[in-house]
Amino acid sequence: ASIKALLLMLPYPQQLLCILSINMANAAAKKAAAARQSASSTYLPIVAALNLLYVILIATYKRASLTTFQCIMVVTLVGLSYLSYRGVVDNHANQDFKNNKKADDALAGGAFLDMLGLVSVVQFGSVLFSDKFYWLLLLIPTVGGWKLYNTVKGGLPGMPNATSAAASSDNEQVSEKDNEKRQKRAERRRRKW
Repeated sequence: ASIKALLLMLPYPQQLLCILSINMANAAAKKAAAARQSASSTYLPIVAALNLLYVILIATYKRASLTTFQCIMVVTLVGLSYLSYRGVVDNHANQDFKNNKKADDALAGGAFLDMLGLVSVVQFGSVLFSDKFYWLLLLIPTVGGWKLYNTVKGGLPGMPNATSAAASSDNEQVSEKDNEKRQKRAERRRRKW
């Protein structure tokens, strides 16, 4: 009710712009919720089945020789699979659909989907073959460190380097073109009112 009262105080064109922006934000939220629901309905049964099968295999093959370390690793691996499931679902919801180029886009799920695959390999490898499969979990912080290194090496905002300087000049040219388009659009809107 208070939003409507505030909108009524605004002049007519601003009311329409506010209403349009609220509707557009709701549309984006609905689209993200639909993508999240779709991904959840796809990946939840898969992750649940993998974890259930893992626990059944642990109970079947390693019940007599289960150590404290292995119990901690079971909890850790199930937790990592849940974390990667949540990451895949959130990545589906936050994926950028502006380009509408499905063939060129990376697989939705990103690094979390990779982590889910790695965790599954470690789960079943450690039960069926050897506890040495736990060493593969060291790939997770290694990949994270590599991505952090590339972020810093690629340049942070305000850090000059050759790559960012070339990219900033391209962005300035693009932003000038965008500003011209925006000004023309704004002028057309003013003429309509």
